[in-house]
Amino acid sequence: MYRLNRTQLVFIFLILVGLFLLLKQKPTEVHHHAGFVVFKDSEKIDFSDMKYMLIEPCEEEEHEEGEENEQLEKAHLHDGIGYVVHVHRKKVIWRDLFTNINYNIPNDVVAYSNGQVQQNILDKPIKKYESVIFFVGKNENIDSKRKDTIPVEEIKRVEDKGESC
Repeated sequence: MYRLNRTQLVFIFLILVGLFLLLKQKPTEVHHHAGFVVFKDSEKIDFSDMKYMLIEPCEEEEHEEGEENEQLEKAHLHDGIGYVVHVHRKKVIWRDLFTNINYNIPNDVVAYSNGQVQQNILDKPIKKYESVIFFVGKNENIDSKRKDTIPVEEIKRVEDKGESC
């Protein structure tokens, strides 16, 4: 029967510790912002209400994030600013934002990203400093409303302002 010597046991132990640490590793830090506007039946929707905001306690200690918090961290709004989305995970799509703010956007939404019409926008990634206008329902004067994009300078101003804590 083959017995492991002390060196082999230490080596196996180190491999197991390394695998454990690798699996426990937190997701890569992601933090970027994009602007968005939603028009529903020609009315601009105001997302600055607190019901759309992610409210997190201000604490220094990191806490374990559950599955629900993981989803909320993907894309959210805060600080009463309802036109700049905060993205904190990789591969976040526009659908994640609307899921998290509990706002129903139909799949047949008409959307413009940085001035270009987009198909299936809800399944596309939220890009840094992107500005998207969503048109839901019956909208008049779409061309004039397309000028309501959130400028990159405004997204950066919100970004520089910082977050709640």
